Amino acid sequence: MQGTFHFHSTYSHDGRNTLAEIASALGGKGLSFCVMTEHFEDFDDAKFHRYIEETGAVSRSSGFLLIPGIEVNLSGLDTIIFPARSYEEIARLASEGTDSQPPMFKVLAHASKYPREAIEKHLETYQIHGIEIWNQQADGSHIPRAELLQWLKTKPWRRQYRYFFGCDLHSANHTVANVLSPVTNGADTESILRALTAGDFVSQNLPAGVEYRNGAHATDFDSWLEQILQRSYYRGRVLRSVRRCLKSAYKMLPRNTQHSLNDIKNYVRNKV
Repeated sequence: MQGTFHFHSTYSHDGRNTLAEIASALGGKGLSFCVMTEHFEDFDDAKFHRYIEETGAVSRSSGFLLIPGIEVNLSGLDTIIFPARSYEEIARLASEGTDSQPPMFKVLAHASKYPREAIEKHLETYQIHGIEIWNQQADGSHIPRAELLQWLKTKPWRRQYRYFFGCDLHSANHTVANVLSPVTNGADTESILRALTAGDFVSQNLPAGVEYRNGAHATDFDSWLEQILQRSYYRGRVLRSVRRCLKSAYKMLPRNTQHSLNDIKNYVRNKV
C-alpha cells in the first residue's frame, strides 16, 4: 500500500483540484491514500467542519482514503498536523502554543527551507513528532537535500523522530515522486493513521529509488546517510542547477507577474 503526504486541494487558496478530483487522479496512479495538508489560514470554523465532512464522504464514495490534515504556521515555521480534529485546538496551538490532550501529531514541513537553529528550537517548543526531510517541490524530485541531512547527523536526538518524504503538490496532474508505505494489515483510515503516527512506515522516493524505514525496524540513520551521499545523483544535480537558474530569473520578475505565473512555476518545479 502506498500513499502521498502533503497535498493541497481547492480548500487551500493555491490548490487547483477538488478533493474528489484528487482522489480520482491519485487512485488512478495506483495509490491508496493521501494525507491532505490544507493551509490553516484559509479556514474558519464552519469551513473546517465542511472540510472534515467532505474528506470522509469522498473516501466512502471513491474507496480512496483522504486523511484530513492542516498546514499551520507556528512561529514562522510551517507544521503539518494530522488527522485534523478541531478548528479550535489548532487555533489555540497557533496563537498560544498550547497543545490539546491527547497531543496532536505534528510534522515539521519542508525542513530544508528553515535556519537550522530555528528548526532545533521549533522541535522542542512544539513537541514535534516528525520531520519532512524530503519535500519534492522544495528540494526537487531526484536528489535529497544533503545539507539538511548532514546537519541532522550531528544531533544526538536524530533517532527520536519519524522522517517523512512529502510532495507539497497543488495539482493532481503533477508527478508524484515521494510516497509513504505504511506497515499495516488494515486498509482503512484508522489502520493507516496508527501506522503513520506510530512510525511504522517507509518513506520512498520513486525516481531515485531512495527509501527510509521508520519504526521498530528503523533504518540506522547514520549508515543510511553515508549510503545515499555516496550516490552520484547525476540527473538530480543537473536538474538542480537548472532549477536554481530558473528560480533566480523568477525572483527578478515584478511581484504581480510572479503571482500570475504561479501555476506555471509549480508545474516547472514539479518537473525539475
